[in-house]
Amino acid sequence: MDLKAFEISVPKEWNYKKEQGIDSFVGEIEGPKCSFSFDYSGMGYASNLLPTEKEFLEERRWMRECYFCKSGITYSGHIPDDDAKRTIHAPTKSQKDKFPKADYIADLTLKDSTIYIPIELTAEIKNHNIQVDSNSQYVFKTIWPKVPGRGMTGIYIHSRKTTFNFQINGENLSLENQQQALAAFKTIHFK
Repeated sequence: MDLKAFEISVPKEWNYKKEQGIDSFVGEIEGPKCSFSFDYSGMGYASNLLPTEKEFLEERRWMRECYFCKSGITYSGHIPDDDAKRTIHAPTKSQKDKFPKADYIADLTLKDSTIYIPIELTAEIKNHNIQVDSNSQYVFKTIWPKVPGRGMTGIYIHSRKTTFNFQINGENLSLENQQQALAAFKTIHFK
């Protein structure tokens, strides 16, 4: 399938459906019992789909509050937690007993105080395989559910040198469609 901006090899019964984008090339590829939306963006606007465990931990989505802030003080912009030393690790046995749902523990240390914060990965991350690969031009993040038919199957690609990025994904695909999609993602060629 030649879509001018990129090519992708898909089963012959899959078709392209044009969509109207504002600042990127968007559309759908539809099969008999599946549908994939894509976003080809020269400005970096395509969604990166799901975060990897590393991205989730680095983005600090698990920090729900300001742990070293003092009551009654209004902070604008910079907060004490920004200065804290962070170490993230698997929970020890005693930490697992205290925080049974924790996948990781963050040790936040500021001056002579340390706070231990349990981190639980999201169900979305836990329920998906997320594989990151790269070459000299691009970084590829491929996502597929651990249980076929229950989640996202997609790929996110971003350039190492420019703001270009691309994503294509489908939801709740059968095992056969998931396998076809993963094979198709490997054939994507940008022009």
